[in-house]
Amino acid sequence: MQLNHLEIMSRRQEYSVSQKTLAQKIGVSVSTVSRLERGENVTFLSVVKIMEALDLTLEDIIIRVSPAADLDILDELDRIREQRLLYSLETTLKKLTLAEWRSKEKLSIYYDWHKAILLQEEKKYAAALKLINSALKRTHNKDSLEYLKVSLYMAKGNILYLSKKNGLSCYIEAGRIYNRYSRKINYKTGVKLYFNIMNGYCRTGNYENINSYAKKAKCLLNKHESTYLIGKITDLENKAGKYLNGDEVV
Repeated sequence: MQLNHLEIMSRRQEYSVSQKTLAQKIGVSVSTVSRLERGENVTFLSVVKIMEALDLTLEDIIIRVSPAADLDILDELDRIREQRLLYSLETTLKKLTLAEWRSKEKLSIYYDWHKAILLQEEKKYAAALKLINSALKRTHNKDSLEYLKVSLYMAKGNILYLSKKNGLSCYIEAGRIYNRYSRKINYKTGVKLYFNIMNGYCRTGNYENINSYAKKAKCLLNKHESTYLIGKITDLENKAGKYLNGDEVV
């Protein structure tokens, strides 16, 4: 049973009761109240006492998100990103409450990530960066979620470029992580990553670094018999070739 610890904390604050006062009233330690509000495990008896003191029911605080529902909504968000169906992004995010999004680490990461995409579309770049950094922080020391950093660093690089800053270092970091987790990641993400790195080098005039990433991208495309982004990759490769041959680059 998963409890909505944010609802418990919100109700206590609404009643203007401190953790210490609540603990004394129901006969538990302050650390018990604190742990519960952080989403950590406490005894069921302690939960019941706190519920009674704050006029909460199980309906108020139980989070019901099934594993199947998790997968469905994450798959939906992946499809929206891949197909650039951003008009449906906000509707999809509203399918779960904020408490439900925050109930699991992966759900929480996806929420911050896709909320940042919405803010990016609204040109609210500072707010978008704050959410992406929050999502990245949530992956810290979570080996099972480390592979998500590839997409998160790419998203951060995109926001930085849109806000007229250099996002190349984010793409490079994504590439470093991709080398470790490529088996867990869709090849299209890898192709998009290599294209972003190439584009970043093109923006900074480092054309000599482009060809190696073009080869990596084309290797992935050939392996999967795909034409995904092949035109754009070839254009950047040709631009680098012209520069290295001493021709004028437009």
